[in-house]
Amino acid sequence: MRKNKSTNCPGCLKIFSLLILFIFLNGEQLFAQEKNEIDEKRKTLINIKDTLVKLSSHVYAILSDGEAGNIAIYENPDGLVLVDDQWIELLPKVKKLLATISNKPVKYVLNTHFHYDHSDGNKVFGKEGAIIISHDNIRKRLEEKQVLSLTNLVQKAYPFEALPFITFSDSLTLNEPNEKIKVYHVKNAHTDGDSFIEFIDANVIHTGDVFVRYGFPYIDDNNGGNIYGMIQAIDMLINYTNDSTKIIPGHGPISYKTDLISYRDMLVTVVSRIKNGIENNLSIEKMKERNPLKDLNLAWDGAFNFEMIYGMVKMKLKE
Repeated sequence: MRKNKSTNCPGCLKIFSLLILFIFLNGEQLFAQEKNEIDEKRKTLINIKDTLVKLSSHVYAILSDGEAGNIAIYENPDGLVLVDDQWIELLPKVKKLLATISNKPVKYVLNTHFHYDHSDGNKVFGKEGAIIISHDNIRKRLEEKQVLSLTNLVQKAYPFEALPFITFSDSLTLNEPNEKIKVYHVKNAHTDGDSFIEFIDANVIHTGDVFVRYGFPYIDDNNGGNIYGMIQAIDMLINYTNDSTKIIPGHGPISYKTDLISYRDMLVTVVSRIKNGIENNLSIEKMKERNPLKDLNLAWDGAFNFEMIYGMVKMKLKE
């Protein structure tokens, strides 16, 4: 006699219900993560203003007043050389400003680091035929999804055409007509792939986000950043520049050597005071209670995180 294939399973309904609940909860989590990703920030870019500034006969800067990185431009008879390229959403404004300099296309894009607000335009300029150049680690970061420190923003992997075509490990020089453009790697500062980019004849340097003018710098320790590397890089730049050097920070107005010195002194003060607390056996809770940095007015600065800097200083002391 053939048995009926259907069987009673009292536990099946419970298992099925748990499975549905698991899918629902994970779906909610994925949705929340999606809302926190960088694509959500694109909705806030409408009011950002970009301003073109002429720095020499053939070097310019586009300075942003919002969450978009500053751009440097070199005018070449064959085409333009850009340092960083902001967001795709801002490229109509950027291209309009570029057209006032030259009707030639963008020939090269040099990335100072991999963060979205400096490299998102790669997706357009790369597709249009510009050659993208960066440090090795920038390409590695752009090839895969990255989670940024503090914010936990997820920067998605870039398409192939937006990746750097030429990469270097230490330095690289573009020998352009009327200008030598020197690109050199800065180790473990804002990230692990930062570069300073110097227009030698014009005496202009783009620092990326190793040097900024909005207050305490954002340090992406998830991706190789470290405050000691920041200080070392700025010390090197102070010794290298002269009083006439025009400095394009990652964010903020055109700056000079005196601005670098003030910025370096602020970073050193932060490290020194936290180090002093650790050496006096103060817990992080007690140190935060005493607030040794209150006169620096860092509390308003969303980029400053006491726990992160405390951890870096403590690790350095152990080393």
